[in-house]
Amino acid sequence: MRFSDARARSAILTSRAMPPLDAIQKSVARITARWPDVVAVPDARNREALAMEMLLRISKWAWKDVKLSRVMSAAVAVFDEERRDRPDLEDVRRFYLDEIRATDSSTFLQGMTKVYIETFDPSSPKSAALARQLKARADGLDGRTRDLLAQLPALFDPEDVPRELAEIMAASDDPYTSLKQLGFRTPHGTGLTRSAHRPFVAHLAPHLRRVEEREKLWAWIAPRSGSALQTDAAHAVEALLKPWAEQTPPDEVREEISEAIIAAYNDPRTHNGGIWSGFSPELRAVLLRWLTKQDMLFFCDMVTATQNSHMWPPRRDFWLSLYEDGRIDEAWVAFGASARDFARRKLLRSGVEGLSKRFGQQHDRGGSTSLLIMRIGDKIVVDGCHSYRTHIFRRDDPKAPKLYGMHYYCDDIMRVSRNAKSHSSIPAWQDWVLRHV
Repeated sequence: MRFSDARARSAILTSRAMPPLDAIQKSVARITARWPDVVAVPDARNREALAMEMLLRISKWAWKDVKLSRVMSAAVAVFDEERRDRPDLEDVRRFYLDEIRATDSSTFLQGMTKVYIETFDPSSPKSAALARQLKARADGLDGRTRDLLAQLPALFDPEDVPRELAEIMAASDDPYTSLKQLGFRTPHGTGLTRSAHRPFVAHLAPHLRRVEEREKLWAWIAPRSGSALQTDAAHAVEALLKPWAEQTPPDEVREEISEAIIAAYNDPRTHNGGIWSGFSPELRAVLLRWLTKQDMLFFCDMVTATQNSHMWPPRRDFWLSLYEDGRIDEAWVAFGASARDFARRKLLRSGVEGLSKRFGQQHDRGGSTSLLIMRIGDKIVVDGCHSYRTHIFRRDDPKAPKLYGMHYYCDDIMRVSRNAKSHSSIPAWQDWVLRHV
C-alpha cells in the first residue's frame, strides 16, 4: 500500500456543508507567498530522531496521526550527508523513491524536490536517484516547481545543474537576490546552491581586478539582505586576493578589498577561526601585508594630525620607505586616549565596522603616547609618538611586546628594553635602526 493511500484511509470522512472558501484561499495564498516551502528543514540535532521514527513507521507500516510535514522533514534527514549512505536507512530511502513513482500528490513531489535541492551533492548516488525519479514525474509537479524547472532546465541533471545555476548567478548583478527570486529561500543554505558556489567563483575569477565583478562577488557572499556566507567562503576571498598576489593594487583598491573582508569575516590578525583556519598561507600573507600598510598609514595620519613636531615627518617617511622596500612584515597600532578618540571618529565617518578590535590601546602616561609595533624579520620594533624612543627586541625575546594585542603599556616596554635610541638626530637614528634590523 502506498503511503498516500494509507493516509487517505486513516482520514475520517464526513459530508458536512462547507462554508465559502474564498477567504481561506486568499489566506493560503498569502501564507504560501511568505512561507513557500513545503519542507521544514530540521535542525541537525533533531535529524537522527526523525530518521529513526520513519524507519519504525515503515517497518511497522504505522501511519496513524502522521503529518506530511514531519514525513518531509524526515526525508531531509535520511538523504543528508551524514545519513544518506547508512545501510540501516536504505528501506527508508527506498520508501521515498517508491512514493515519488507512485504518488498522485503534487505536494509530495514538491516536497521531495525541496529535499533534493536541500541535500544535493553532485557526486552522491542518492542525489542522482532522487533526480531520476523526480525527472520522470515532472508532469506531476506543482506550478512553482515547474516554473523553477523552466528557468533551470538542468535541475534534475546532477552533473550539469551546478554549472547552469552558476551561470544564472554570474549573469546577475545581485546573485543572492536572483536566487531568492528563483525560489531559494536561503540561497546560502542548500546543497544545490552550495554546489554552484565554486563554479560561480571560477566564472568571475579571471575578472576580479574589475570593480563590477568584485561587487557581484560581494553581493553573493555578503548580501545586504542576509548574513555573510560561511561554507566555502574562504575560496571566494582567496579568489579576490589572487589577482594581486604578485602586484600590489592601488591604495583605494587595497583598502576597498581589505575593509570588505574584515567587515564580513573579521581581522585575520585577531581571529584564528572562521574562514581563516584553513585559509591559503600565501594569500593570507598578501592580506597581512595590505593591513600592515593600512595600519602604518593610519598611525602616521593620526600622529600627523595630533603632533606638531618637525622631527615627525622624516620619521614617517623613513618607516613608509622601509615598508615599500619590503622590509616591514607586520604592523599593529596601539593608540593613546586622545589619538584613539580621533581615530574612532575618523573610522566611524568612513563606515568602518568593528572598531573595538581595529587597534590596541596604550594606557601609560595618561594615554598621551601612541605606539607603532612592527615585525621586521626576526625583530620586534616599537616606535612611539612625541619623544618616545624606538625600541628593538629579538622576536624570540619573552619580554618583546606581542603584535595584535588589545592593551599595551609604553613605560613597561621602555623598562624591559635593552636596545633603544632617541630621535634627537634623525640621520643617526635611521642608521641605528638599519644596523639593528
